[in-house]
Amino acid sequence: MIEKMATDLIMQMTENKLICKEMEERYIYAFICMVEKIITIGSIVVISLITHNLLPTILFLIFFWELRKRTGGYHLDKFYKCYLATVASCLIVMIIGTKLVEHIQILLGILAIATVYIEIVGTVNHPNMQMNSTELAESKKIARIVVLLECSIIFGCVLLNANKVYVSYMAIAVILCAVLLCISKILRQEVTENEENQQKGDVSAKMSWKSKEK
Repeated sequence: MIEKMATDLIMQMTENKLICKEMEERYIYAFICMVEKIITIGSIVVISLITHNLLPTILFLIFFWELRKRTGGYHLDKFYKCYLATVASCLIVMIIGTKLVEHIQILLGILAIATVYIEIVGTVNHPNMQMNSTELAESKKIARIVVLLECSIIFGCVLLNANKVYVSYMAIAVILCAVLLCISKILRQEVTENEENQQKGDVSAKMSWKSKEK
């Protein structure tokens, strides 16, 4: 439904010469991503308002998405699956977030392990992302900086005796990113350097074969 709506809208814009025809696919993809993100975040915010967890949830979303878009990690193949999994995850966070306050030291210990893991792995090159070696190296660098920054903020809040519920939500966000990173590694949901080179080699071979035919 979202794809059809995006396609119809972009095609109308193309017909009215608001965008170039060559850019249609990029605009459709960008529009779909934007709508899906709005639907997902909107649903989570509504749930957080109902459960009176708005501010902790906002902190969780900021910490999670700022890190997630750099680290990558496990992805589902359909939007509805991703939507349901994301909303379910946030509901679980809302349920356990306040309870983990009683075990904040254990939570911070797990956070330290998650931070070290992200520092080691950095980023998983998901097949949908298809980053080249330069982009992957840059993404890993930024991911490592972001996780250190977020971890510093969390431990800073602990030293300043900030509300432990906020600390719990922020820590869970980082831990969840590390878990998704680990799952993608276990399931081998990534493009390795060898696979990337093989794909480039296949493209070069096809181009060479076509040139010989001519």
